[in-house]
Amino acid sequence: MADPLVDDQDADLPQVSRRRRWAKRLGWALALLVTPIVLAFLALNSPIGKRWIADQIASYAPASGLTVRVGRIEGDIYRDAILHDVILADPKGPFLTIPVVELDWRPLSWITRGLDIRKVVARRGRLDRLPELLPGDPDAPVLPDFDIRIDRFEIDNLTLAPGVATDRAERVDAFASADIRDGLVTLKLDGKLGKEDRIALALHAEPDGDRFDLDLDYRAPQGGWSLG
Repeated sequence: MADPLVDDQDADLPQVSRRRRWAKRLGWALALLVTPIVLAFLALNSPIGKRWIADQIASYAPASGLTVRVGRIEGDIYRDAILHDVILADPKGPFLTIPVVELDWRPLSWITRGLDIRKVVARRGRLDRLPELLPGDPDAPVLPDFDIRIDRFEIDNLTLAPGVATDRAERVDAFASADIRDGLVTLKLDGKLGKEDRIALALHAEPDGDRFDLDLDYRAPQGGWSLG
């Protein structure tokens, strides 16, 4: 019986030639399948694609009422990107503005490793007031159902408006890292609050379980910030 996968033209070719021909056809078929995906990735990395991403971020409306607006995205959205004019708002309006956010991440790792952020730096932000978010479902899990890795989170020159911490404007600089997986949280933070206050924090916790280990070192001179 003739092989149904071999046409009349292939029947006259040696077996090696037939294999090469089918390998070539398979290669073209795979190229036809992959090309639209590649074009879609390239389109998202174009100015129009970045504008679309910014619009999607702004349209996301969680139950808490928190919204995020991004004025402009620059760079490579799949690796090193810069977000300009980032504004966070609650139901009462904007409460935090950040002119520049530098983001180094691996979005394609989401499939295998969850959210993978190598570096995120928020520069020259201003917090005008503390947010007032809407209460969520009290029975909802505290942590998301995916892993989160943040190697370096930096707050560079965040200004707190008068009344947020003290009766005058204050500056915050901080470095942090976080690893959230399998319901466990590992968080480290070192920060400078105002001119002289210093904070160092290490947290290992299972929010939906019974584990909560916290090491906190807060040093403040007389007349410094108040934590409570």
